[in-house]
Amino acid sequence: MRHKAVLAGIASALLSAAAQASDRVEVGFVHPEKFTDAGRYWGGDRARETNLAELAQHIEHRAERLLPVGHKLVVSITDLDLAGAYEPWRRGAGDVRVVRDVYPPRIDLGFHLLAADGATLKQGERRLRDLAFGNGNVVYPGDRLRHEKALLDVWLERELGPHAAR
Repeated sequence: MRHKAVLAGIASALLSAAAQASDRVEVGFVHPEKFTDAGRYWGGDRARETNLAELAQHIEHRAERLLPVGHKLVVSITDLDLAGAYEPWRRGAGDVRVVRDVYPPRIDLGFHLLAADGATLKQGERRLRDLAFGNGNVVYPGDRLRHEKALLDVWLERELGPHAAR
């Protein structure tokens, strides 16, 4: 029971932090209850809310550093499939996420990059995949969402980085 209380506290703190986010980056989730796997197996709705809040906060912080002054980024995540999967046939490990190359992270999203005057500079839909995520290039060691955060970092750098076409 204590474990559930700790999870609830973490989720609440992350959602509060996400609510106080910058007005230059807006992250939303389209029907998160229908996402392929946002943490729905172990921990149910709380796990999903915690994971989504943490990913939203990550996007906000990373995009803030890359956005030119006056620009705004609006991101709508339409599907999420966390790296790994639950393999119910594993005896005694039904609630353990097994991370193997055959279960890569996937994130589908839409975005709008807006100028200071509100004009759309760039927009689109992206299907983010990292089929080589298990090759040892870990940017966030020990972070349970390290693969998804690294995938988002690559996308943000590509869309907003100094060499991105505007």
